[in-house]
Amino acid sequence: MRHRESTFSRARRVLTRLVLALPVWSTWSWAADFGFRPPRDPDDATAADLMRDLAERILPVYQEADTDVFLANLTALQIVSGAYRAASDSSGSLRSRRQGKPFDDLVQRAILDGIYARARALEADGRLGFAEAYARAFQELVSPLDNLQAQAIMSRLEIPAAAYREPLRQAFDLWRAKGSLPEADALALVRTWHSYQSRRSFGALLPELFAAENRARYVAEGDVTIPVRGGVIHASLVRPGRTSDALPTLLRFTLDPAEDDAQRSAAKGYVGVTAYVRGRTPDGNGAVWPFVRDGEDAAAVIDWIARQAWSDGRVCMIGDGYSGYAAWAAARLRPAALKAIATIAPMAPGIDFPMAGQIFRNAMVRWAQEHANAEPLRADADASPDATWQALDARWYRGNRPYWDIDRVLIGKRSRLIRTWLTHPSHDRYWQKFLPSAQQFARIDIPVLSFAGYYGADAGALYFHDEHRRNRPQADTTLLLGPYDAASIRLGTAPTLRGYTLDPVARVDLPELRLQWLDHVLKGANKPSLLMDRVNYQVMGADQWRHVPTRDAPQRTGLRFYLDTRERDDPHRLLASPSEGGGSARLSVDLADRRDVRIPWPDALRVKQLPTRNGLSFVSEPLSEDIEIFGSLRGVFDITPSRQDVDFSVSLYEQTDSGEYQLLFDPYDFRASYAGHRVRRRLLRAGERQLLAFTAERVTARRLAAGSRIVLLIALNKRPDRQINYGSGKDVNSETVADAKWPVRVRWHARSYIEIQTGKP
Repeated sequence: MRHRESTFSRARRVLTRLVLALPVWSTWSWAADFGFRPPRDPDDATAADLMRDLAERILPVYQEADTDVFLANLTALQIVSGAYRAASDSSGSLRSRRQGKPFDDLVQRAILDGIYARARALEADGRLGFAEAYARAFQELVSPLDNLQAQAIMSRLEIPAAAYREPLRQAFDLWRAKGSLPEADALALVRTWHSYQSRRSFGALLPELFAAENRARYVAEGDVTIPVRGGVIHASLVRPGRTSDALPTLLRFTLDPAEDDAQRSAAKGYVGVTAYVRGRTPDGNGAVWPFVRDGEDAAAVIDWIARQAWSDGRVCMIGDGYSGYAAWAAARLRPAALKAIATIAPMAPGIDFPMAGQIFRNAMVRWAQEHANAEPLRADADASPDATWQALDARWYRGNRPYWDIDRVLIGKRSRLIRTWLTHPSHDRYWQKFLPSAQQFARIDIPVLSFAGYYGADAGALYFHDEHRRNRPQADTTLLLGPYDAASIRLGTAPTLRGYTLDPVARVDLPELRLQWLDHVLKGANKPSLLMDRVNYQVMGADQWRHVPTRDAPQRTGLRFYLDTRERDDPHRLLASPSEGGGSARLSVDLADRRDVRIPWPDALRVKQLPTRNGLSFVSEPLSEDIEIFGSLRGVFDITPSRQDVDFSVSLYEQTDSGEYQLLFDPYDFRASYAGHRVRRRLLRAGERQLLAFTAERVTARRLAAGSRIVLLIALNKRPDRQINYGSGKDVNSETVADAKWPVRVRWHARSYIEIQTGKP
């Protein structure tokens, strides 16, 4: 599900990029501890004096071999100690030393700290109030920058003080208990305090300053109406203001105003256009019917752009989630001016939304309410939106109503849109008409870039990439895969994701990488080295990227494990060959039992205990050597089910030497009756032994360390946020708890196995 990006989320994205860019600074060559008794919290009246005292004690003894790093840290210490003129001089010296060098974190810090120090120095002279002084300092240091540099500075300035408050509070709590802190931690604490304290003073000044700066740099039009067949499309556009040259255009076709990044495109030297789905306006108002006319409308917008005086006739589409889908919807119509598309986790209707594995998700109701209807659910003021929707999921789970009523339960009324979606549970012609046909895929001859993640941001991107290559083997299509989820892949990759610490090489600013690729396509810049081949993937645990021509390489060997079906307690074993002696591994789940409604479902990627709820686990012997895996999990279940249908959930873990479990890809949930084909439902034969082949619409890559074990977890879907399949053979939308009757039982027999590819390319 793709939610509207909040101001705090945008700040998180910017802060994440800073974390990625931070250099590994030298540690001080001497050791010292500073006695420190932190205040109760960052807003305590004594906090400023305590932090000033700490900075004043560090200043006389601070040493650093790297002169530039020394000046950057010296500036912060001087600011917090109140020596503003000296801080202004120090930041000026650093800017002079870095002149002509890359616009890295040190340069940006010199500008950020220089603005604040200069403003406080002007204020101290008694000639100006702080607001006027800050405005003058901002103009002095930001106006001479080019558009990209100015954009970077403003992005860092707009990180709200709240983003620093919690880390500051945690640091105060940590050092309060210890009574003193080492020099490196003392310096880090001073910097965090400076970031928090300074933003509290200038945060309210930024909107006006940014608006004035952007007016001087860009030509912006806030609500342009573009005629299309049978209506109009609303759009906003931003052009670089210091050139009269015709330029290429980056177009985003979306229904979410929070995705408007036209100015970022303009900062890169393009015309940025954000066009909105028919019925939506740039202020976010207006209900829409998703998917229906996006392709033809986007193509009409592309044709309109190509006719404008400021256009050089070349348009590239960018998109994330829904807007990523819109890029493919336009590409299948092949408008002449469209020269490339670049998407991040594109949505594929009928593939990964509103169902996945042919199982509907309650999240579709929230998405429709917030994005299609533009009506956020009214919630208790004390509850977060996530908590509100989780409570509604619990209400649905405890009830006894068919899934046809999911909209009435969650939002209190019937939704024609949700009803339409539920009418098409298979990947039938309703969904197929929104996606490129085989013939259309074969004719898409422009460069294509797609980003996907291992943790829930992959199914749509994999579908588009695979179908494009299948129908046009020579397609110029590039895929990047890594340990990301739907949020991190769009907002920026932080050092950790849901409890998992990413390898350093995986911490990539993916939206910026997309712009670099577009520079290659449109401006002849060098192709980013990270995108050197058709498929580029990060190997978790190896801190390396691999580059291969295809996802499925014939030269790779398959790592196959058979399920041990002999009678034994859970966990069962994963074996190199089928078990002998018959028997079966058995699972029984009472789908009518709702006593687990308050038990949260785990979200962490690295856990100490395997989440075996409603499932069975199978564990391999320790690996004798390091093994590298890459690809999708495939398997065959040799099963005897008690019902005519069942929804499986398959997860794969690495159990490390320490005993922790690392999830290798997001759990893959799928309906057994659709495992062989998305369009035609084939019910199981209740009480009979049969083979069920499946391929997880997920991908992963990891170096499994010698001594680790591979763990397979198979469960039956019984979640409050999903459609539940009771196995009666009826339309699942019509089933209720009454159809459960007795627990669902599944037996796995000796021919059951799973397989994933191994080996370096």
